[in-house]
Amino acid sequence: MKANRPLLMRKLFAILLALSVTFGTTSVQAQALDINKILSAVNSATSKDRGENAAREKRFAAERTRQQGRLNGMKNERTRQERISDQLDAQFTVNETRIEELQSELAKELGDLKELFGVIQQTASEAQEDYKNSLISVHYPDRSENLRLMVAKMASLTDLVSIDEIEDLWFQLQNEMTEQSKIVKFTAPVTFFSGQEEDEEGNFVDVFTTEDREITRVGVFNAVTGDDIVNYDNERGLVQLTRQMPAYFKDSSNELQNASAGVTSFMVDPTKGGLLTALVQEPSIFEKVQEGKIVGYVIITLGIIAFLIAVFRILALSGVEAKVKKQAKDLQRPSLSNPLGRMLKVYQDNPHSDPESMELKLGEAILRESPKLNAWIMFIKIIAVVAPLLGLLGTVTGMIQTFQAITLFGAGDPQTMAGGISQALVTTVLGLVVAIPTVFLHWMASSRAKRIEDTLEETASGLIAEQFKNHS
Repeated sequence: MKANRPLLMRKLFAILLALSVTFGTTSVQAQALDINKILSAVNSATSKDRGENAAREKRFAAERTRQQGRLNGMKNERTRQERISDQLDAQFTVNETRIEELQSELAKELGDLKELFGVIQQTASEAQEDYKNSLISVHYPDRSENLRLMVAKMASLTDLVSIDEIEDLWFQLQNEMTEQSKIVKFTAPVTFFSGQEEDEEGNFVDVFTTEDREITRVGVFNAVTGDDIVNYDNERGLVQLTRQMPAYFKDSSNELQNASAGVTSFMVDPTKGGLLTALVQEPSIFEKVQEGKIVGYVIITLGIIAFLIAVFRILALSGVEAKVKKQAKDLQRPSLSNPLGRMLKVYQDNPHSDPESMELKLGEAILRESPKLNAWIMFIKIIAVVAPLLGLLGTVTGMIQTFQAITLFGAGDPQTMAGGISQALVTTVLGLVVAIPTVFLHWMASSRAKRIEDTLEETASGLIAEQFKNHS
């Protein structure tokens, strides 16, 4: 057994070696198979990419060819257009020369008619502007537009107006002159101011309403409806003035509207509405006072206070003066309700005083009455002096603001500058309006107080003289 053991070991080793070789061969074959598959897949993908690249290159080449064709077409079109442009430039030069020749021939052929057409064009242009605001355009709303087309046609230098158009212009001029002498009643829509309303932004805007009204037109000068005056606007038609006329104008206007025949007195606007428009824009007295602002309100307040005080003092002093005159007729029975009676009471209470003492006592009595008589009169005088000074202060302040506005915006608009100066002078006017009557009221009050004091002094002098007589 021991002798066969090495042999057995060798056999086992040979068997293991054989199995190892067998297994190694199988693994190598399997690995070789996987590599072949990979190579095959790579070759397949490469062939596919090569085909796609070839197709893409083919498309790119086709697109390049197409774009090249478009480029060539555009170059050809540009060449053609340049050729056409050269032809048009040449034709333009020829046409320009031909136009100059034709215009020269036209001017030669027209001769004196050229001046005639110029006069017609100027007349039509002026008539067109006049008819835009003419009251007669209410009855002929299209005539201004027709004249505009006629003027544009004559300005083109290529067309001449026809005989019919010239006759139409003559008719319009003749019709305007004829209508100026007529008083016509008719019904037409009138636009008038109806109030204010708040918009989306919170601002108040004017609201206008249009309704049919009976109109009385006096030539091209005035048009009235009821108590209102209307003007004609080319865009809005008949428009009512925002402010009514004075009462005397309303009376004559109503007489005219109610008259059916005969002669009626009526005031006309020779400017065809210009004066009336300016008249309604003139501020009222209340609006002028508002232009004075704070200084103006202070002056008016002081004026009212001075007026009330002066009236009260004048009435009071008139009553006192009447009582003094009544007391002067009866010196023996003094009344304590008037200054003279109170002074007589002092005289009667001191019958045995010497003349010098009596003079002092009566003088003292007069001095006690003087402040009561002159109460508030000095305040009236102060207001009379202060009012024009406040007016001057408001004027200076307003002028400063006006010159500041001129510095910022320039003096290109004289109307605006004149309006600012007018507003500045309002306070001066208010100051004088308050001061002049206040001075007069002060004189009335002070003169009454002075007459009463003179009566007291005169009576006191007589009493002192009588006292001297009694002691002599």
